[in-house]
Amino acid sequence: MKPLQPNQVKAHNRSAIIRYLYAHRHVTKQELERELGLSLPTISQNLRLLEADHIAGKGDLQDSTGGRKAQCYEFNPDHRTAIGVSMDSHELRLCAVNLYGGVVARLSTPLPYRNTNVYYQRIGGIINNFAADAERKHGPVLGVAFSIRGIIAPDGSQVTFGPVQGNTGLTLDTLTQSVHLPALMIHDSDASAMAELWFDATLRDAVCVYLDRRPGGSVIIDGKLHQGPNQCNGAIEHMVLVPGGRECYCGQRGCMDAYCSLETLPEDYESIPGFFSVLEQGERHHRERMDEWLDYVAQAIVNARSVIAGDVIIGGEAAPMLEDGEIEDLRNRIVRRSPFGTDHFTLRKSYCAEDQDIIGAALRFSQRYLDEIRGLAPVM
Repeated sequence: MKPLQPNQVKAHNRSAIIRYLYAHRHVTKQELERELGLSLPTISQNLRLLEADHIAGKGDLQDSTGGRKAQCYEFNPDHRTAIGVSMDSHELRLCAVNLYGGVVARLSTPLPYRNTNVYYQRIGGIINNFAADAERKHGPVLGVAFSIRGIIAPDGSQVTFGPVQGNTGLTLDTLTQSVHLPALMIHDSDASAMAELWFDATLRDAVCVYLDRRPGGSVIIDGKLHQGPNQCNGAIEHMVLVPGGRECYCGQRGCMDAYCSLETLPEDYESIPGFFSVLEQGERHHRERMDEWLDYVAQAIVNARSVIAGDVIIGGEAAPMLEDGEIEDLRNRIVRRSPFGTDHFTLRKSYCAEDQDIIGAALRFSQRYLDEIRGLAPVM
């Protein structure tokens, strides 16, 4: 192996220090010397440069053990931010996140979604103002990521399947015609799965099932989001559960969406939270509806796990309303329907953050930037 050139050595040392700072949040020069095997002059020089770039800064003095108190240095998660956007049927929602995934700013404004140039021009102004405010208070904005209720083309250029919002064929150029920052689109379920991975480093193989009014899913393999060549892996909502059954918005009949949507639970003139409120009171008819719904959800998960035999993460609007006993009940239903009998897998609730898909979308830009400054291979 050829020895590294001097500029490569400098880049390697800088990346190593950033990786350690990011992982441990606050460290001393002595700790960096001990853990990385670098000289104190090299560490001091790099820390000065990182301070100048606002990547790191001085923290508190370490508690004294009898000698001089050591200076701590901290990674600065606010030196860059990223913005996530969700265009809902009744409102536009935005989040700005720092490099640890923490939300540093939020905005929700009543603005019904419309697939028109006028709408995209209007949200462009809102996004630009939000980004400018985030930059004044925090670091430069890396980009804007849109969480889309639809399948995105492999090159990220357009929505290839978007009947929920009626935006099939929408291009990134049209969507961002008035946005003054780099931008991308990501399927909302995949964005939520990005957040799962970000906040749980132990995740390896899992099927994520997001039980919303329009259910969705994502697949995690070997600790990474696995979208497949057509970016539609994990689209569990269009798996046929009942051949020839209820009509689905995709044009097929019997899809998982038509049986596992939260909208199938309430009775006429009843809200979804209202359904769960009555369910808690033990009303028999609501319990019967819930049991039927859980059976369909369990069968959909069994079908998915016959291909990806990983853990199961239950998210979406339903997750906070499901009691621990119902999560365990769902797992038992899955096991009973599994052709392999008792199975070793974990079924748990999602990370369940407020605005999880918006945060996960923004993290696409955060991940790319962090991979760059830490000297890691970029995430595609």
